[in-house]
Amino acid sequence: MPTLYETLVFLHILTAVVWVGGAVAMQLLAVRAQRSGDAAAMARTAGDVEWVGMRVFMPSSAILLVVGIWAVIEGPWEFSQGWISAGFVVWFLSFFAGMGFLGPESGRVKALIGERGPESPEVAARLSRIFLVSRIELVLLVAIIFVMVAKPGL
Repeated sequence: MPTLYETLVFLHILTAVVWVGGAVAMQLLAVRAQRSGDAAAMARTAGDVEWVGMRVFMPSSAILLVVGIWAVIEGPWEFSQGWISAGFVVWFLSFFAGMGFLGPESGRVKALIGERGPESPEVAARLSRIFLVSRIELVLLVAIIFVMVAKPGL
């Protein structure tokens, strides 16, 4: 039987896979929609990303945080270790990007599509900005996975 610590690490890794793997998939769909030149496809993709973000990414990132903290408490680690601190920083950056920009801006774009249609240049510009911010966030998430694996300073 796995120990509590092993179970927590498994859950931490699983939720990271769901969150980051899902974000990679969403980025691929966004690139595909952007390259198609089809404004309606881009709007649908943005709606799908919003749906997945609220129902998959948000819960998985919350579970990742809780089980990660619990794993540190149960395991041989300390919160003062740099790679753990880096994980918290990236998690909070992602949280604030989602709550402070990505979520609200997605809602505003959805309303704008209803008013002006998916072909509106303003809609296209705002969707491009949303996908740029989410790509930057994804780079940070991939970087923190490397840091978690390499554990620099140990």
